[in-house]
Amino acid sequence: MLFHYHWLGALGYPLSSKHKKRSDLSRGFVNLTGPGPQDPLNIQKLRFQAAQGPQDVADLREALKRARGIIGGLTVSPWIEGETSPGSRVQTDDEIDEYIYENVFGHHACCTNKMGADDDPMAVLDGNFSVRGAAGLRVVDASSWPDVPGYFITTPTYMISEKAADVVIAAASRRS
Repeated sequence: MLFHYHWLGALGYPLSSKHKKRSDLSRGFVNLTGPGPQDPLNIQKLRFQAAQGPQDVADLREALKRARGIIGGLTVSPWIEGETSPGSRVQTDDEIDEYIYENVFGHHACCTNKMGADDDPMAVLDGNFSVRGAAGLRVVDASSWPDVPGYFITTPTYMISEKAADVVIAAASRRS
């Protein structure tokens, strides 16, 4: 989950703070409804509705409070005209929580098709990116990670794509 806070500087320059909650506890899920690649998916986003959702909201609330404290303590704070997002009207815990529920999103959908060992009941993919129970279907994207690999996922996405290309080429070579 990614949460942005914004302030406007006196010269019109924006100042931003971002909080990335690396391991959100209220993850949703995606389930197959059948063995075919064209079968519809059961997608449940949950949006803080899972058992640990309130903890995710509390963590993001505390991050906003810390960001406000840091910005207020900076030597440039006299040149900050004001907070634009979530804004000075959002102050109490309840107001902050409401803002989070309405505005925070999962910036990169990840970790819904975990790759793992055959004996891992949560591992949707085998080590060759093949979906267990769906012949001929591979998944090669950020959903294959068991956990988000850091804060900026572009490079790990390139790396897993290169590995998958090697796997697919090797499988094609064995068939020919």
